[in-house]
Amino acid sequence: MPGKAQASRSAGAPIGILLAATGAALALAGLARALREWIFAPRDGWVPASGAWPWLAAAGGTVLAAAGIALYLRGLARGRSTPATFLSPEEEREVMEAIAAAERRTSGEIRVHLAAGGEGEIMERAARTFEQLGMTATRERNGVLFYVDVPARRIAILGDAGIHERVPEGFWDEVLSRVRERFAEGRFGKGLAEGIALAGEALAEHFPHRPDDVNELPDQISRES
Repeated sequence: MPGKAQASRSAGAPIGILLAATGAALALAGLARALREWIFAPRDGWVPASGAWPWLAAAGGTVLAAAGIALYLRGLARGRSTPATFLSPEEEREVMEAIAAAERRTSGEIRVHLAAGGEGEIMERAARTFEQLGMTATRERNGVLFYVDVPARRIAILGDAGIHERVPEGFWDEVLSRVRERFAEGRFGKGLAEGIALAGEALAEHFPHRPDDVNELPDQISRES
């Protein structure tokens, strides 16, 4: 069963907001003073600033604001460090709709599991979860699991033997790459939904939906406490 891991992300949002606001104010003040000196000639009652300090203030403020924004975004991600908080209600609905849309076109089964971390290789833990969820018991061995190690922001994608032997080499890496791109943006629900859609296309191609198909596994997102 193929899969891959994705790197971790973290930080602190309140400090990020403060840095971004301070940096933006400093940048605007420095830029306004620098532009005034550059555009307008000195006049009576106004003493021009000396040297390059206004430009330095503008540049420093810009850097500080950018750092604050980055810290803020990482802080938001850190706030979703448990399986219970990883997906917002809107994101969970998006993921569930992606699963439902994919399974309407295939006899395959797709599940998402949010793990609380753990020791050992992520692929080993994902494989154990695959069996614990009963995903090896599908009639055509066509289950696909999206396993997310929430604290570490790592993901493994596993396809059972029936679907794995039919997809081209590198297919799971392509799915994983799409999910990782969205995870890096902090769009966790979108990443899972897009990955599910790609897996669903392959399942629909090799295991199209039939009139006698039954839903062999629950569609709900499973979570560790």
